[in-house]
Amino acid sequence: MMKKNIANYRVRIYHFIYKFVKSRSLADDLTQDVMLKIWIYRDKIADLEEIDSYIMRMSKNHVLDHFKKLAKEKVYQEEIWGRMQKSENRVTSTLFTQEMESQLNDILKELPPRQQEVYTLNKKEGLSLQEIADRLDIAPNTAKNHLSRALKVIRTQMNPETLLVMGWMVVCFYN
Repeated sequence: MMKKNIANYRVRIYHFIYKFVKSRSLADDLTQDVMLKIWIYRDKIADLEEIDSYIMRMSKNHVLDHFKKLAKEKVYQEEIWGRMQKSENRVTSTLFTQEMESQLNDILKELPPRQQEVYTLNKKEGLSLQEIADRLDIAPNTAKNHLSRALKVIRTQMNPETLLVMGWMVVCFYN
């Protein structure tokens, strides 16, 4: 009975699957998968009373499995894409930060030695103006003047958009 109707099942399965997937090539592929399952389990299927409904249920389950697999792949792809974006953003951010630090260091090299020293102690080591004055044995106002001049040069020579993006605006304008 199975051999006689196998061609009929192929056509029925194809049309059934095509209704769901709306793609001829995909319907062909999925139909072929179902036909292979029928062939593998032909001895068990031949003993069933409701062969037609069993084969159609097998077809339906195969289509559902296909859609579940696609959904999982989509979630996986979105997760990978998100990770790639984050990684790319980190790389871009790191490169931008390195470029900014390089530009800042180039500007600092052009400053007079005392301005370099005061800036470094304040911004990189976090010392207050009073602590800088005590360490360098200068007046706190002198330390403040050196820092102000250094910040003025940095503000004028660095790109304003870059200062905003990197948060240097706070360093340059409010300290």
